[in-house]
Amino acid sequence: MEQKLKIFAIVPKKLKEPLDGDKKGICCYLDALGKISQLTVIADVESEADDFSFRLRPIIFSHRPFKRISKRNAKIIYEQIQKDAPDVIILEQPFLGWMGQVSKSTGVPFFLDMLSIEYLRIKSVGRWWWMLMYGWERWAMTHSRGAFFATNQDRLMAIKKFKLNPERAFLRSHGFPQTSLPVVDQNERAQVLSRHGINPNNKVFMFFGVLKYLSSLESLSNIINEISPRLKAKLGGGYTILICGGGLAPSFQKSLQKLECDNIVYAGFVPNIDEYIRSSDVVMNPVVQYGGIKTKVIEAIGQNRTVVSTISGIEGIDAAVCGDKLKVVTDNDWDMFVNCMIDSLESDSKTTQEFYDKYSIDGIAKDIYNILNKYK
Repeated sequence: MEQKLKIFAIVPKKLKEPLDGDKKGICCYLDALGKISQLTVIADVESEADDFSFRLRPIIFSHRPFKRISKRNAKIIYEQIQKDAPDVIILEQPFLGWMGQVSKSTGVPFFLDMLSIEYLRIKSVGRWWWMLMYGWERWAMTHSRGAFFATNQDRLMAIKKFKLNPERAFLRSHGFPQTSLPVVDQNERAQVLSRHGINPNNKVFMFFGVLKYLSSLESLSNIINEISPRLKAKLGGGYTILICGGGLAPSFQKSLQKLECDNIVYAGFVPNIDEYIRSSDVVMNPVVQYGGIKTKVIEAIGQNRTVVSTISGIEGIDAAVCGDKLKVVTDNDWDMFVNCMIDSLESDSKTTQEFYDKYSIDGIAKDIYNILNKYK
């Protein structure tokens, strides 16, 4: 019997219950990988994530904003690698680029797991230090054995900008645990809507995400300024715009609370986002800026909801397997966007098995394992 690959994944974040957004996605993917390998996840000292298949080692010290370039953390990780002798290392994002030197010293190769190309994200929000990030990111990729990208756009960009070997630039889709249509409790929708005082007869349009990010704030602005007025003009009433997600600034929360009379309800962070998705009628994704794969689209379709999205909002998603569950509108065409939202209320199509086959996280983990094993 072939011995399982011994993997270290270094995730410099607090993996602490309850998980949301990208942290939830990272843990689910690592959990699937841990079932088929000997996986140790090195994370922030305050991490306490439970019930996963991997071994959690919370040893990275949290002295922000310097924990990612800390010599102390580099020494701790170096000693852990020497002690456990993994076959390969996965770095979540390029911030720990000094791992190139650690890798050289220990002889253990590392791969980068790129959720997005960071220098482009930083440049898009007007930070002057994007040039420093570009140099750091390029250095990290140059010293890696390979890199995984969420979208082919990012992959091609890295090959061009960082001179990355195309044969070592891999795609990794965002996935979810389900392998087929969800089984839904008949009382679930009534319970969710009652929790927030929403009329059970209302049609529910939902937006969710980690609301501290610029792309999410931009989407909220589009909902408030472009989508909500058009919905009100067309429907008058009988609907609710439900917004879920943590990290929203208090000033923005107050703005949303003032708009409750316009049929907008802000639920904040919710521990089980899936039940909220299933309790909605249509999920919105009105994002119009660059920023990697839009995981909320995959998660919503996986819960058998119809998603109305801009073109920018589906980057990295295989629209062909989404069927009628994905409606795509030109960026900033808000009249058409709202028309699609309303038309989608009449849809009774179901998410295809082809979609689940492609985005099942177990299948994605097996692909990653095979790549690591081949190129280690």
